[in-house]
Amino acid sequence: MATRANDDMVHDYQYVPEDFMKHLLGTLGVITVLVLVLSFAFGVPEKPPLTIRSYATKNPVGFETVATRDLNGQGHIANYGPPYNNGTGYVESDLQKLSGIWHPINAEQDFILRPLTMAANINPSITPALRSFESASRAQQILWSNNYVKALTHGQYVNGKVVVPSGNYGPVPTLMNVTLQLGKSGLMSGALTRNPKVVTRFNNQNYLLFLQGKPMHDAAKPLNLLGEQWGIIHAAVPGYPAAWWMTIPTWIYQWPFVANSPAADALALSLGFAVWLILALTPWIPGWNRIPRYLGVYKLIWKDFYYRRDQAKKDMEHRGIS
Repeated sequence: MATRANDDMVHDYQYVPEDFMKHLLGTLGVITVLVLVLSFAFGVPEKPPLTIRSYATKNPVGFETVATRDLNGQGHIANYGPPYNNGTGYVESDLQKLSGIWHPINAEQDFILRPLTMAANINPSITPALRSFESASRAQQILWSNNYVKALTHGQYVNGKVVVPSGNYGPVPTLMNVTLQLGKSGLMSGALTRNPKVVTRFNNQNYLLFLQGKPMHDAAKPLNLLGEQWGIIHAAVPGYPAAWWMTIPTWIYQWPFVANSPAADALALSLGFAVWLILALTPWIPGWNRIPRYLGVYKLIWKDFYYRRDQAKKDMEHRGIS
């Protein structure tokens, strides 16, 4: 039988009846049992998450510092910039400005004053301090808040309250201690997730963003989870594998021109998208689409087939069959 040298197709298949549904369900059952057994035997232990309640309980002074910086507009999200507000603290490039405000956040109102207003409906004793702060000018509010932030560097937690040296803080200490109690009780989380416009809907955005900045960084650093520590590929629980497949995106962030750029995220995402685009369009890019054939990796994968084909060709040549 004549055989063409470049004929890689195999035509001699034997057809046999098969119950594919039986095989599919059988395989699904085996895999399900295997996953459950292995998860029970080797599952990664969960590390307790960083929550508003746990942070307020373990670090009351730090919690009040975070909350007060939301009042004076210097908090991580309060001064972030797009897509949350018009702040400038974390604006990487003009592209970020052009993207606009997609998820508007007024940290002073959304993170602090609105939860306190909810609490005042249950505890009216909060109302005088709340009204005093809201009726003051913005300049006066910022002065009180700035003074209290400075005083918190010497703050101490005594008998369930944060105590600071005396100074011109207005109603801020009262408001912050109530905010601390809300945080410790777990009610702060509920106030931040509740959508005031639609009672039956909840929005986790503010809850997730409240502790952004120093609280998150302080929790991540001992676990080597910070960006400069290649954190995305590290596990929160030592000794267990993490997202090792994210090594390449993390590696991009270590390139000097990316790491030192004010638009690091935009550059990293653009480079990642370019790589994806090249791979996606590989079949249609002249020259580039021939690389798999030039590399010959497929011959290693299917080496048994090519070995048998080449041997058959040599045997036929040896016997004088063309």
